[in-house]
Amino acid sequence: SLTAIGDLLQAMCGRSLAQVGLPEPAVVHDLPGNALLNRETSYDEEILSTVVAEREPTLTDDQRVAYEGISNRMASGEGGIVFLDAPGGTGKTYLLNLLLAKVRSSGQIALAVASSG
Repeated sequence: SLTAIGDLLQAMCGRSLAQVGLPEPAVVHDLPGNALLNRETSYDEEILSTVVAEREPTLTDDQRVAYEGISNRMASGEGGIVFLDAPGGTGKTYLLNLLLAKVRSSGQIALAVASSG
C-alpha cells in the first residue's frame, strides 16, 4: 500500500511520497508519532471490500475451513490468538492477506505477527 511505501521511504531516505512524485494517501486519524495506528486507520475500505469479494471464492477447501473458522471467531467477538501452520506452498500468505483485508474493510485494526524458531 502507499502508506507502507511512504513509511519505508521516510525511514530509509528521509523523503516523503510527494518528494518522489507519488500521491499521499488520505489519513483518517492524524496522530503524531503513531505511524502504525495512522497506517492501520487509513486503508480504503471500499477497495478492501472489493478485494475480499473477489478472493473469497478462490479459496481452496482447506483455506476456506480456516478462513470461516477465524472469521466466525472475529464476528462473535471471541477473538483470541490463532496459529496458522501449514507446509510451504499451501496458501498461508494468501489466506492471511485475505483475513487482514476482511478486518480492515470494516474499519477495524488488524495486526499480523509471526513467530520463528
